[in-house]
Amino acid sequence: MQGLCPHKTISLSGLTHVGKNVYSIEGIEVPASDTFTETYDRIIGIDIRQRKMVEEASGETGLKNYRNYINVASNIQKPKSVVVTASPQSRQLTDIISIVDEYISPTLFFDFAEMMAEETVYTVSDIKWNNSGIPHIIITYTNPQGHTHLFGPGEDFMIDGFYLAWSPSHIELGHYYERLVCANGQIVREKRKDATVYKLSSHEIHNMIAQVKSKQFFRTGIEQFEKLFAVASISRISLSEMRKSQKILISQGIEKEQAETLIPYEKTCSAYENAGYYDLQKEYLMKGEGTIWDTYNVLTQFATHTTMWKPQDYRRINIMNGAFGLLNKKPDIINYMDIY
Repeated sequence: MQGLCPHKTISLSGLTHVGKNVYSIEGIEVPASDTFTETYDRIIGIDIRQRKMVEEASGETGLKNYRNYINVASNIQKPKSVVVTASPQSRQLTDIISIVDEYISPTLFFDFAEMMAEETVYTVSDIKWNNSGIPHIIITYTNPQGHTHLFGPGEDFMIDGFYLAWSPSHIELGHYYERLVCANGQIVREKRKDATVYKLSSHEIHNMIAQVKSKQFFRTGIEQFEKLFAVASISRISLSEMRKSQKILISQGIEKEQAETLIPYEKTCSAYENAGYYDLQKEYLMKGEGTIWDTYNVLTQFATHTTMWKPQDYRRINIMNGAFGLLNKKPDIINYMDIY
């Protein structure tokens, strides 16, 4: 709780734009970050094109008046509430979250989280919050019985668990698996969202607890992942999928040479070119090196093993998300038989 920045629930119509990145909250003027202003515009329905057009035509004063008009007009028929977050360090507003149904306080969330642990056989194994102080908390629950499921050869074990993720506007429930990816004990965590609620009434609380206690809650997810594994492990990766997978690494700052070492897209292209078969428009039909499962493991292993970044670096998460995107999509090259 101490890691969270101060935040306050207010009426959206009570937030007035005063000047460039300055807002009045119930009569008190407070500076704001660029991120706050951009998020505020999205909430009231102003896109970048509209903002630029008004500013060019009427200047900063015209943009201020336009923002305040749109805010008031959009709240006449259906008043909205928002949560504004401030940074004690920069002394400015840093984030604004739109409330869909009702504000969910962190105290109410932790009461529910404790109830969830008491009602199920799972125990709290981890609690994380956003390092920047934005109100966002994730509580992870682990099965003390340590259920495992063998999907692949040797190293592919899955462990059941679930999580609750909180923000002032909603609570997300999902399950996760921890997959052992190598003999030294390195694991990769896969998460799946199952439900989102925008208020914590007794009805929502009962439904989420019942959902976790249902045997189908984890079984469905395990069966889905097993199907993905089955397809990916026998589906040859296409040249197009290799290129996109390599770009996942490069987009996170990995040097092209290192990305090529991990996923040899250029080398495979050269082989096709030397044989006179390469066509950029038909990369999705060209067999690459290995299976989709092979490339998935290359990406996940790099994300978890590299010493370039700290353990919680967002770039690891981005690569993991990209890897699952590859696993989750329909393969370019459908299962085939090959005598060679």
